[in-house]
Amino acid sequence: MNLTDKIKQILVDKNITPSLFADEIGIQRSSMSHILAGRNKPSLDMVQKIVKRFPDLGIHWILDDEPLPVIAPAPVQETALESRKKATPAPQPVQANVVKEKPVVLPEKKIEKVLIFYSDGTFQEFKQG
Repeated sequence: MNLTDKIKQILVDKNITPSLFADEIGIQRSSMSHILAGRNKPSLDMVQKIVKRFPDLGIHWILDDEPLPVIAPAPVQETALESRKKATPAPQPVQANVVKEKPVVLPEKKIEKVLIFYSDGTFQEFKQG
């Protein structure tokens, strides 16, 4: 498998676009396009940038014919809210003579769109539908 094929495999495995990949490793998007189209070959500088940004791939896989390493997913970190829930004491039982209030029913909320802003000033918009 040549280096261009390995880059294409990274894009598929990481589920990222060529433009985002170029931004991530710090090269021009047009350079990435030329490499994927076969007009140019990846430089050593580009290989170094890939290994620096994606150290889990390993230099040997990029340069040699070693199989892609299998990376276990990172453990999910506990959120601050979950941490607070664990620290909150259990609720005390309600006294029998206290009148319970009727719960307020709020209308169901649905996500209409999500905007993701990137450090380079670009953004992506995702709409429900």
